[in-house]
Amino acid sequence: MSAIPATAAVASVATAASSFDVFRQKLYIRGVLGKKNDRAPDGRPYSMRKWTRWYVELRGPVLVFWNLLDTQLAAYLEDITAIVDGRVRPGSAEFERTVGHIKNIVLKPSFINITDAACAIVGKLKKRDSVWTLHSSGANRFYMQAVDDRAMNEWVRAIRLSCFEAAKLYEYYTSALVNERYSSTLVSQRPTEYHVHVRFSGTNDWVPCTMAVSPNPTQILFRSEETQAQVAAIKSARYAYSIYPDSLDKIDSAMIAKFEGDCDVDASLQPKLEAADGDRDLAPLNPRDHGSYALVIFQSPTDMALALVEVASQLRLCNMPTKFVPDFVPDRLNLYLSLSDIADKSIEIMEP
Repeated sequence: MSAIPATAAVASVATAASSFDVFRQKLYIRGVLGKKNDRAPDGRPYSMRKWTRWYVELRGPVLVFWNLLDTQLAAYLEDITAIVDGRVRPGSAEFERTVGHIKNIVLKPSFINITDAACAIVGKLKKRDSVWTLHSSGANRFYMQAVDDRAMNEWVRAIRLSCFEAAKLYEYYTSALVNERYSSTLVSQRPTEYHVHVRFSGTNDWVPCTMAVSPNPTQILFRSEETQAQVAAIKSARYAYSIYPDSLDKIDSAMIAKFEGDCDVDASLQPKLEAADGDRDLAPLNPRDHGSYALVIFQSPTDMALALVEVASQLRLCNMPTKFVPDFVPDRLNLYLSLSDIADKSIEIMEP
């Protein structure tokens, strides 16, 4: 494990923010994947739902896709086929040479941000083996096919590791932010209710709500501003953090936070799923497939800080209520973990 146990000293906001530069450049995994666009974020089937083949890299929170069906790659078809078939492995001279050709020719790759993603093993889907699903936004779903089951497990582990490290970095940044710029929230009387806009996992729309931190048992409740009916609850929250706005210049106006835990969302907020013509869905969508979280926009940065500290205090996150610091700080070279650190981790017990 690369992470360093936290000490009494709290990192500066600038130091914590610089860790995101390391994160964005960290290469978690690379290789060839088949991809099928199944459903869009609104729950409707994509119009083009055929399988396509891509060379893919996961760097930080972004999957980058180079299309292997580009006609200009015809001269390298034999080399690409060797990668697709798994005969040439990442790291070999043949692999590096072929990837260089792909990147030099396919100059406009596609991207999927996986910051809020969840993935799961499917295994066999119709006549295809080594298939897994990726949900990255709203009710969307992509099917992915790896070259074999070992590669399938590695891809799922890599995506979950990237999401885990993103959450830990946001937690690290939030600790620095609160201690440096909102330290008064640690000792002041804090409200337990806030007027917010929320987007829940598996949904597309921002909903005006009253957010309440409720004790006994401690949970985060969301009530509709319009009807005052409860529309969601987060139990057993694992993380509560501010979203870094990707620029130090924007920190003082940032007021979006994320709360991760067992999030139960009213069915009325979930997108209506439409059946795809001529295609029997072998992996039915489940709300939990999309992760379990709430993205929250507060009315002010101070409200956000107050809410984060209150949630952390109630749920004993970040060593609260005695101090607001994470258990570990990232290593400058490899952040928290490498993929080899979790090679023996069971997919079934990892967070989705």
